[in-house]
Amino acid sequence: MGIRLVCLDIDGTLTDGVLGPALPGTAEAVRAIRKRIAVRLVTNTTSVRHRTLAERLIAQGLLDEPASLVTPVMVARRVLPKRGHDRGLLYVEPDAREDFAWFTEDPAGPAVVLATEGHDLRIADLQPAFRRVFEGAALYALQRNRYFKKGGALVTDLGPVAAFLTYASGREAETLGKPSPILFDALAEELGVRREEIAMVGDDAEFDVSASVALGMSGVLVRTGKFRPEDAERFTPRPTAMLDSVADLPGWLGIR
Repeated sequence: MGIRLVCLDIDGTLTDGVLGPALPGTAEAVRAIRKRIAVRLVTNTTSVRHRTLAERLIAQGLLDEPASLVTPVMVARRVLPKRGHDRGLLYVEPDAREDFAWFTEDPAGPAVVLATEGHDLRIADLQPAFRRVFEGAALYALQRNRYFKKGGALVTDLGPVAAFLTYASGREAETLGKPSPILFDALAEELGVRREEIAMVGDDAEFDVSASVALGMSGVLVRTGKFRPEDAERFTPRPTAMLDSVADLPGWLGIR
C-alpha cells in the first residue's frame, strides 16, 4: 500500500476516554504494526500534560517512548518561538500548564494561545483575548475539535472557544494540532516520508480522517469512540477505509 508512517489518534481510537483503558485488541495491533512500520500517536488532547499521558500509554503497551507521542503543544513549542510569538495571553488548564514553561505570559504580548477546552471559562475571561486579537495579536488554537467524549458523555472541545474569538474579532485562529499541515509536514520531515505515505487513523471523521485525505494522506475511520454511523457520509473527502476498530488495522495494512 506504500504506507510508511501510521499516525494513531488516542482518545476513542486506542483508549476509552482520555487516560481511560485501552480498547480491546489495540495494544496488540500497535505492537504488530510497529514491528513493520513507523508509528506515532497523534492526539489533539490538550488538557493533560504530555508527561502524564505518555506514562499512561507506555504502561498500557500503546507507546514505546515519550517522543513517539505527538501533541499540539509540541508543534506550538517548535513554531511559536521561531515567529517571536512565545509571549502573550495563554488559556490553559492547570494540569497542562507544565508543558508551557517555554511561553511567557504577558497581557501585552504578540500572541493569544488557546490551549485547552476552557469548560470553566466565562465570557468575561475571554475579553482580554478578544481585545488583543482585535488590536492585532496573533490567535492560535492548539486544535479546533468540536466535541469529545468524557465520562461517557459528549462535551464541547476547544473549537467552540476558538470560534467565539474568531467571530468576535474577525480574525481567524491558526490551528497547530490535527489537521494542521504544519504538524504532518513536521512528522514527514522527521521520518523522511511523503504525505501520501502517511495513514491517519481515528474516530473523528472530520478532523482525523476527511482532513487528512484532503492533505493527500490516507484517512482510516474506526467505528469506536465518538463515531456515529452517519459520519461516514457526512464529510468530504470520504474515508480511505473504515474499520470496526484499530484491532483490524494490521490486516488492512497487510501485516499478519
